[in-house]
Amino acid sequence: MKMETEVNVISLNCWGIAGVSKHRVQRMQAIATELATGKYDFAFLQEVWTTEDYERIKSKTEEALPYSHYFFSGVIGAGICIFSRSPITAAFFHQWAVNGYVHKIQHGDWFGGKGIGMAQVLHNGLQYNLYTTHLHAEYDRVNDEYLAHRVTQAFDTAQFITLTSQDADVVIVGGDLNTEPGDLTYRVIVHTAELRDTYFERPKLSDSDAFYTCETPGNSYTARSSLKSNPFGKRIDYILYNSNERVKVSTITCGTPLPKKLPNCSYGYSDHEAIVATLKITKSSSIEANLTRNSSKTEALEESIEICSQALKHLSATKKIYYVLGTISFLLLLLSATVIFDNYLSYILTFTRAILLLLVVFSIFMSVIWNRMEVHGVLAGKLTMEIELRRINSSYGQNLKPAVDKKNCQNPTIIETTPLSEVLLTSSTKQE
Repeated sequence: MKMETEVNVISLNCWGIAGVSKHRVQRMQAIATELATGKYDFAFLQEVWTTEDYERIKSKTEEALPYSHYFFSGVIGAGICIFSRSPITAAFFHQWAVNGYVHKIQHGDWFGGKGIGMAQVLHNGLQYNLYTTHLHAEYDRVNDEYLAHRVTQAFDTAQFITLTSQDADVVIVGGDLNTEPGDLTYRVIVHTAELRDTYFERPKLSDSDAFYTCETPGNSYTARSSLKSNPFGKRIDYILYNSNERVKVSTITCGTPLPKKLPNCSYGYSDHEAIVATLKITKSSSIEANLTRNSSKTEALEESIEICSQALKHLSATKKIYYVLGTISFLLLLLSATVIFDNYLSYILTFTRAILLLLVVFSIFMSVIWNRMEVHGVLAGKLTMEIELRRINSSYGQNLKPAVDKKNCQNPTIIETTPLSEVLLTSSTKQE
């Protein structure tokens, strides 16, 4: 006996930075109006940075989507929330260990305390695990200083989904992953958590059906300069899904159907395009085989481990740089104490001393506190990746172990695993 139903899902990065995002209040009202139409069963929103905007949307959707949850985290909140037609029975937020740098104020990712939010929903007799997330932004694709952070976040996200969805009938993930299809971050999430991308699962997929969700030419907020490298835009927003062996999920439609402009306005809903998907859910009494893609997962994990290893080496070198900067600043500060001026130069000297003192404090903070936090975050991700890689290899009876440094391995197919105590001791020694 089979039971079939359909669910309509929408995911949108709302670009709701107070004081920065243009037409924020008007756009949030328009988003709330769209969600209140009753078209959707679940809505995943990102960059809803103020509780005022969340309450604004919540009050307008209380009939169509009466159940919602906002995930608080960090200094200004995680900016993510989930709206549901059916009751939310449980909710949880997992914050990532690494998420940018506190002194990179112009980027601001660290202040958001980003992570992944989960809401369990009982809908039409099935348990749905809904996840929404917003990974660290990619500010420079060529020289990506946050790649290790994003890869670690991706694996952490995939593991969180896998470990919390054991009893779920259906898993749906909606969010801004800040990664394009084929990128390592994308592959880590999709293959490790064994998720399917609604974009690729659409029926009758052709080149004319392609769509993009960020920096698109039709979006009023897109900078013309960004179109030089990506004339059609980028696809970094996703709706992904998975299910247990008794439930089959298929994609009926997936696209960006919302209009480019709001009624009587020169701007749209956001600087991102909303992605909307209709999924067909079929529950059967028989068990269907769930084929895994272990080769793709293994490749993604090996690349991720290598990225983390490189990041740890870079952090060791960076700590030494901060040590040198702090030492030089401290010596110059001591030297300035022996200099005395009575004229206007005394003001310049005082200002110089203040700058040197700030450099000393900054260097100590970055080398002693922040560096250690980042090392622990990257190392934690790397070690759990190695555990997952060992599990995959052992399930196929292969005597393979995850790489710590491929260049030092004489035989690339037989790789030794460093004991945890030795890894921590080695890392600690390098950092000293």
